[in-house]
Amino acid sequence: MRLRTFIADTMADAVVQVREAMGNGAIIVSSLEGENGGVEVTAALDIRAAQGGAVADIDASLEEILRTHLNANAPTTSNETAEPAHPSERADDTATNPQVFSGYSFDEDTLASALEDQGVPSVLAAAILADAEEADTDDALIALSRALETRFTFDALSVAPRHPILAVGLPGSGKTVTIAKLAARAIVEGVLAEIISTDGERTGALAQAQAYGELLQLNVSHAETVDAMGLLLDQRADRAAIEAADTREACFIDTAAANPFSPESFKILKRQIDAARLLAAAEPVLVLAAGADPRGMAETTQAFSKLGVTRMIITQVDIARRVGGVLAAAEVSGLAFAQISTTPYLARGVVAATPQRLAQMILGNPRIQSNSSQDVSENAI
Repeated sequence: MRLRTFIADTMADAVVQVREAMGNGAIIVSSLEGENGGVEVTAALDIRAAQGGAVADIDASLEEILRTHLNANAPTTSNETAEPAHPSERADDTATNPQVFSGYSFDEDTLASALEDQGVPSVLAAAILADAEEADTDDALIALSRALETRFTFDALSVAPRHPILAVGLPGSGKTVTIAKLAARAIVEGVLAEIISTDGERTGALAQAQAYGELLQLNVSHAETVDAMGLLLDQRADRAAIEAADTREACFIDTAAANPFSPESFKILKRQIDAARLLAAAEPVLVLAAGADPRGMAETTQAFSKLGVTRMIITQVDIARRVGGVLAAAEVSGLAFAQISTTPYLARGVVAATPQRLAQMILGNPRIQSNSSQDVSENAI
C-alpha cells in the first residue's frame, strides 16, 4: 500500500492532484480541513494490484531516472571554509586513513548482498560495486568507503556556519529537533547560537522550539511572516557589526513543513528562502528522514534542489531499516551529505556524514557479518 498526502484549496483540486500523481486506482482514505482554509487529503494506492505489474513499473521508472543521473565524476565543492568538527563528529575517514579496517575481506558477492539488503536500486548498486572494485583493496570497508566518496559528495556543516541555516523539509522529517541539535553542538564548542522559529502552521511548533531554547539556555525568536524574519536577520547583522571580529555566532532557522507536490506550499517556502538569502546570505538545508521508498525520496530531493538546496541532513537513521532510498536520492538530486542523525537525543545528536560512516551503515547488516570468514566483533567496524 502506497500513501501520499496532498494539500489543496478545495476538495475538487485535491482529487485532481491525487488522480494526476497516483492514477485512477487511488482511493482517498482521509481528509481534513486546514486551520487557514483548504483541505489536506491522504490517498492510498495498492501498488501490488494496480494494473497487475505496478510494482515493477515503479521500480523500473526509478531505474531509468538513475541511469540518466549516474555520473562517476561527482562534484566535490564545498560551500564554506572547512572548520574543525564537533568532538562527537570527529572520525577517521578510510579514504584518508588506510589503517581503519573492517575486519573482513572485500568480496563482490558479499558487498552486493549488503547493498541489496539496504534496498539500493540495482542500477546504482552496480555502479557502486564497480567503484569499489576499482579501489584496489582487500578490505570491504575501505573499498566501499572509497566507492561512496567517488560517487557522492560529502560536505558537513561547520559548527559555526558563517551564514544562517534554514532547515527545510517534509512534515515529520525532524526539522525542529535537528535545529536544536545543531545549536547544541555549537554551544558545546563555545559558539553563541540562536534559533528563529518561523513555523506558524504546526500546532505546538513554537512551544517545542522554546522548550529546546530553555534547555540549551539560548534565545529563541518567533517570526510569523517573512518581514518579521527579515527584521530579526537585520538585527542580527547589526549586532554582529559591533561585536568583536573573532566572535563566532550561529543562527538556525526552523521553517514550516513544505509539500513539494503542492505548488502553493513550495511558493511560500521559496519566498522565505529568497528573502533570507537576500538579507543574510542564508543557506537552505534539507532535513530528510531515512526509511521512505527510494523513488519518493528521489522525487523529494529533486524538488527541493530546485529551490537552491545543495546539502541535506539525514535523520531517523536509528529507526530506518534501509538506507537505499538515501543513496538513490543523493544520486538523482546531486545533494551533498552534510550530517547524519542517529538518535532522538540532543547530546551527540548529529555526526558529520562521511564515506566511512555511510559504509559502516551499509555493512552493519548481521547477514554480512555471518557471511564473513573472520570473527568480527561489534567494535571492529
